[in-house]
Amino acid sequence: MLTRRWWQFGVGLLIGLASFSWCQRVSANTVGFEVAPVASKYQVDKAVAYYDLKLAPNQMITLAVKVTNTSTQAIVVHTSIAPATTNPNGVVEYQATTAGKNIDLPADTSQLITTAEDKITLAKGTSKIVTFKVKMPARKYNGVVVGGLSFLKKAAKQQRKSAMAIKNQYAYSVAVVLHGDRALTKNKLTLGKIDATQNNGYNQISLALQNRTAAFLNQVKTDVQIYRRGSQKVRYKQVNEHGQMAPNSVYDLPLRVGRDALKPGYYTAKLAVTSKKQHWTFTKDFEITRNRANQLNKTAVIEHHTNWWLWFSLGLLVILLLLIAWYIHRKQQKIKQLEAQLKDK
Repeated sequence: MLTRRWWQFGVGLLIGLASFSWCQRVSANTVGFEVAPVASKYQVDKAVAYYDLKLAPNQMITLAVKVTNTSTQAIVVHTSIAPATTNPNGVVEYQATTAGKNIDLPADTSQLITTAEDKITLAKGTSKIVTFKVKMPARKYNGVVVGGLSFLKKAAKQQRKSAMAIKNQYAYSVAVVLHGDRALTKNKLTLGKIDATQNNGYNQISLALQNRTAAFLNQVKTDVQIYRRGSQKVRYKQVNEHGQMAPNSVYDLPLRVGRDALKPGYYTAKLAVTSKKQHWTFTKDFEITRNRANQLNKTAVIEHHTNWWLWFSLGLLVILLLLIAWYIHRKQQKIKQLEAQLKDK
């Protein structure tokens, strides 16, 4: 169950500065625009800056968001609606993303919320009210359905001097929480597929943690240990704290293996998860195939460790072979000398 403090800290008017190359803090003037939700009379908690709404089945309302151009030139802002998801860092996202996944949604905010203004043009220093229609589903549901209203300003087209030129895009997201018939306080958590993956050139093992309940999971702590199947020795381990999961979302928890090459084989993962007073433990077998390991290792940043024991062993073997060869050579020389002496007699 959400606490007000967590929502105010973690959601609010979420500013997603999405830089496709580098992420940095920027002011509204640098971004070029800002957004401000217009208060709704259906607001449950009036102290928060996001939409926290309690509506009846089939009820339809209109939400309004003021968008202001703070730059010195005309801009184009694109709007979109997406259900809340959980990213691989254990952070809730309120805008559409290829990495975010949902599961067992009682309703989809991208279908409940619509707008006729998917793109607006603003002259410098001007503002515009963008409206969104909310139509609740006919059937009641328990828990919360959560999504976000996103406002994206795409980067201006510029002549690139190199293929490595940085191109930034900036987006603001306003969270929308649609309360159901009653709140849910216990979560159903399951563990899905475990797979070898890669992020920014570094190998990792991803564990699909699935929140199948229409309620947030806060203060999430995960403790992962991975063994060679049948072995008691831990091959990889990782502890993450202070995470959060969106309702009905999949958290692809990445266990980072650093600069090590992935080794094919059969493994067992043991995962312990806590969220406040809730606890779960999972044990699951998985395989990293040789083809998958080779595919990822070809493009991964890998530190090749020098096997000094192997080199030492090879060195001893070479010395031993040289000694044997020298001994045989000396033996043959003595035999030849003896034969020569016998011929002279």
